[in-house]
Amino acid sequence: MSILDEIKAAEAAAAQAKKEAALTSRNLLRDAEEAANREADAMITAARAAAKDTVAKAEAHARVKAKELVAERARTDRAEAAAAAEKLPEAVAYILERVVV
Repeated sequence: MSILDEIKAAEAAAAQAKKEAALTSRNLLRDAEEAANREADAMITAARAAAKDTVAKAEAHARVKAKELVAERARTDRAEAAAAAEKLPEAVAYILERVVV
């Protein structure tokens, strides 16, 4: 085999190695992208689940606070109604006194 044939064979081997390296590189890149996409999907799913849990906890907390607020306002309303009821005879007497006189 002459030197020229050896050079041509080496060039052909180098070209083949370059093609194989490019193919391997593309495959590695594709695999890495797929793995990154799977990981991103998993992270998004976990974030959605965490957000859903946070919203559920916030809604439960808000319901408890709303119940407490309604109960407090009901107690206040009952106390004010009781105080008004105590003054009702005086108010009626006052009104009758003003109307009758």
